[in-house]
Amino acid sequence: MREPERPPPASIDQSQQAGGINLGAFNQIAQVRIGDVITGDKVTIQIFPLVIYTGSPQPIDPTMQAALLQAYRSEIALRYAVWRRRYATLPLVAQPVAVTPGMGSYYEREELFFRAWRQAHAAADAPDEAPAALTPHTFTDLREGLERYGHMLLLGPPGGGKTTALWRLALDLAEAGLTGDEATPVPVFVRLGGLQSTQTLRDLLAADLAGAAWVDGAGQRFPLDAHRDLVGLLDGLLADGRLVLLWDGLNEVPRSRFLASAQALDDFRRSYPGRMGGRSTTSVTTCRADDHARLLEERRDDPYPVQPVRIEGLDAATMRQVIVGVLGADQGAALLTALDEPAHATLASLARTPLLLTMLCEVYQGAGTLPRNRGQLLQRFVASRWAWEAQRHPEGWLAAEMQERGLAQLAYAITATAGRGTSVSVAWAAEQLRIAKVRSDHAHLLRQAQAADLLEILGDGGQVRFSHQLVQEYFAAVALRTKLHAATRWGNLPVVGGGAQWVLLRQYARPGGRTGWEETLLLLAGLDDDVTVARALIQSFASQPLQAAQLLLADGGVIEPGLREEVQTEALRQLADATIGWQRRHAAGTALGLLGDPRIPVTLAAWQAELAQRSTTFGQPQGYWCFVPAGRYQIGGWDEGESVVTLTLPAFWIARYPITVAQYAAFVAEGYGDAAQHWWTPEGWQWKQQQQRQQPWFWEDARFNGPNQPVIGVSWYEATAFCAWLTERLADMLPAGWTLRLPTEAEWEVAAAYDAQGQRRPYPWGKASLTPELAIYRESGLDRPAPVGCCPAGAAACGALDMVGNVWEWASSRYKAYPGEAAQEGKDFTADNWDVPWRGGSWRDERTNVRCGARGWVRPVGTFIYLGFRVVAAPLVRTDVLNSVF
Repeated sequence: MREPERPPPASIDQSQQAGGINLGAFNQIAQVRIGDVITGDKVTIQIFPLVIYTGSPQPIDPTMQAALLQAYRSEIALRYAVWRRRYATLPLVAQPVAVTPGMGSYYEREELFFRAWRQAHAAADAPDEAPAALTPHTFTDLREGLERYGHMLLLGPPGGGKTTALWRLALDLAEAGLTGDEATPVPVFVRLGGLQSTQTLRDLLAADLAGAAWVDGAGQRFPLDAHRDLVGLLDGLLADGRLVLLWDGLNEVPRSRFLASAQALDDFRRSYPGRMGGRSTTSVTTCRADDHARLLEERRDDPYPVQPVRIEGLDAATMRQVIVGVLGADQGAALLTALDEPAHATLASLARTPLLLTMLCEVYQGAGTLPRNRGQLLQRFVASRWAWEAQRHPEGWLAAEMQERGLAQLAYAITATAGRGTSVSVAWAAEQLRIAKVRSDHAHLLRQAQAADLLEILGDGGQVRFSHQLVQEYFAAVALRTKLHAATRWGNLPVVGGGAQWVLLRQYARPGGRTGWEETLLLLAGLDDDVTVARALIQSFASQPLQAAQLLLADGGVIEPGLREEVQTEALRQLADATIGWQRRHAAGTALGLLGDPRIPVTLAAWQAELAQRSTTFGQPQGYWCFVPAGRYQIGGWDEGESVVTLTLPAFWIARYPITVAQYAAFVAEGYGDAAQHWWTPEGWQWKQQQQRQQPWFWEDARFNGPNQPVIGVSWYEATAFCAWLTERLADMLPAGWTLRLPTEAEWEVAAAYDAQGQRRPYPWGKASLTPELAIYRESGLDRPAPVGCCPAGAAACGALDMVGNVWEWASSRYKAYPGEAAQEGKDFTADNWDVPWRGGSWRDERTNVRCGARGWVRPVGTFIYLGFRVVAAPLVRTDVLNSVF
């Protein structure tokens, strides 16, 4: 490492000293002081032993090459040493969509799924859960993921810890190599935001290494010599499969080159596979989850088909550890208490992302109060950084107003220029400062912004970027706010409905299309206590409920309730409109999940109201309950050779939708404690106690916990306990001898398949072929269940929605007794009894299993991401003697 402004620290050659570190003939050790800010003005100093390479800059000799690699690893360890202490462990989840490294995407067909289950059914030691190939892989160490998948796409929200996860991985790999494990692959970190239109990825890789530098706590840059010298070994290391490529920020490439960049990454991966039968080149690429989802929405094929791994939010224990570690016990406890208050629910959800949690701690430490929303959090964070730097370096300090004006123009220009990434030349940045009329030395302003950790100077000092894309988006929001305020002054136009402002907004808020300003607008909605800008933004998205709902939440709840109700009303209208595309209905359903979905009873009063208004007319439900009349119905006979019987069923009501997360949440609060035993079957309670079960599987996974998504990860035991709990709460509203329970297979089948004329149909809607307009299944392209009821054209004749697709649904009868005893309820099952049926298909299934006749079976302890349940209000039915324990 070269030090440009003062002589380097004294080197100590220990290569031949007894008891010293044997670094070979081409390395020395230097002692480097590292300052790491703990909090406020508290700094800890470490003495770091740095390996310095003294051999040829273009080594050919293997010994010299090995020495260079050790020096490079030492520079990596120095560069990211602070993440040994700062890093917050992130839960990572890989969905089962990829096979062995290098084979691309692969999605299991349901035939393989059921074959696996039948094999497991025949095995005496069958597992409690799904086969490993079908089970999401949860881990916390990216090294484990690399070993298993080879190439990963790390997805998460803004500030979710994607970049720091790469830095921690680089540190772990470097330290493993330094301790003598030479087989450990060599990490190379590359910012994709710096990719220029004329560059290849190989060019970018070399440029990033050649310009790598370490910046100390005083802002001094130290070029990293071993990084530069490693460029000469790149081709050999790639050919030998010795590198782990850490591609950071696919979402930071220019929007116009997003797709091409994803394809280039895939081409690069295939061009440098490593040695056949030997080592393989591996990689981790980071990308914002929303940007990646939109890329897939625009294409039927995945341009970068590697294993997706999703960063989950920090859990409560990790959040507490970080907060108390930064603020101390007393102030940390005060912040945790404040975040538990309902008024701060939005901030509490933001605190699950590492960057925003760090900002929140810093802001709370300085002010002792909480901001209202994310926009104000960024606003206060930036102000605190400026205040800190002004106190540390008052000489030559530029007024915050001037810095804000310059950085706002720079951020606005970067965001507005589709052909640029997030990294720009210093000369271009200086031009933006001139446009902003910054009357100061531009280089000085950039240095002060760097000292405040708002900007980052890259490479040899010729490139600059904001320290985080979220910081860039904040300053772009500041610039946009200024433009919007100016628009309101043109001709004294009113804020809401003003023509000038409306025209301006349409440049950034384009309903139905992506502009690249989405995150900026969310920040803008929360910047001011004056809600006029937020109101105008929300109203500009009147026809796009999801964007409007996100802006409402970004504001922090200050907007008047009437506007919230307008957004809900429009979302309900779109959700019921079968003539618009299913993607728009899905977005409308997601909006209702954010704002509150009035279709679904959650509170006791809402459940009571729905029971009170249930209709007794087939096909004309008044709300949540769909009536199915008594009668004789043909059951079974769907597949060739399958038995068919005619059964007599009493009248019943079936829920219009599967039970949702919001509905189940009330049971989670009451149904898992010591006083809950009477709601569980004896076998179920024993299983719950043995498993120490406190909530469904994946309950805290953001992909599966949308309030109006069907609840998943529930065992049959949990589903039946929920029904018993709900029956007890609503006992006064039910007819004598009636209960709320899981449907038998016969009840489910009749509700799904029969029309008003008593004719049975292959699909709930009739005979028309399956499409994403009619049900949620594999071709819908989702990686999670949809909000319930997104396919109104796919309704059953009785009115029930999602009877096929979205989630499989538990039934209460016995699988092996079908069809003859399909109307008899099984009151309990032993944990090892492979006799519990499920019906209807799911979001992960191919079309062959999304139909009225689709059946599966499993043990009652099965918990899967594609299995939920719905309830019926029905008379108590005769139970099978073998399974009854009552």
